[in-house]
Amino acid sequence: MLDVLTGLRGDLLDLDAYDEDFAHRFGALRGADAWKLERIQAFHEPGNPSWTRYRAGEVHESLRMLEEDRSGLVEMFSGLERRGSRVLRVRVVEWPLTPYLHWELHSLHVRAQCGEHVRVVGPEAVAHLEGRGTVPEVLTLGDEVTYRIRYDERGVLAGSVRHTDPGITARCREEIAALYRGAEPLESYFPREVALSEAPRA
Repeated sequence: MLDVLTGLRGDLLDLDAYDEDFAHRFGALRGADAWKLERIQAFHEPGNPSWTRYRAGEVHESLRMLEEDRSGLVEMFSGLERRGSRVLRVRVVEWPLTPYLHWELHSLHVRAQCGEHVRVVGPEAVAHLEGRGTVPEVLTLGDEVTYRIRYDERGVLAGSVRHTDPGITARCREEIAALYRGAEPLESYFPREVALSEAPRA
């Protein structure tokens, strides 16, 4: 399903509509999980202060700012756990790291320490899904919705295509879960591969 999702019709949501729809559904999540697959190696987050500092070459300050999010993240993931829900993410990592991915892996490391379940795979893990092109960024919430997340030509979040067919969501979730089962936890990957690596120039 992940290999054909881009060609399927769904509800086209601009950024505001996507943010509103996601916030409502994520806030209502009970006894079900959120699964996310990240494939693209370079994004741009102009509204994120830590990423802005990283791009400006202020790497240490950027990473320090990530630490400021810990209390809020612990509260969010603890709340999810009390509702019987988790966030599980598969991150495809190619080397050499792009500046964005180097920064994001530090961000994900903090999130993993606060309760998110993050695992890493190489591009070979998704190669069998990419006969028609690169697999999209995909997020599922429980049984009810799948978002194919859209970005503009600069890599800035632009919205999503929403699918509410339970069959599509089940198959996407199953395929992301299969990748997750064969992936390495970020907790072991990060100190070995990322923590001591030099920050690439943004």
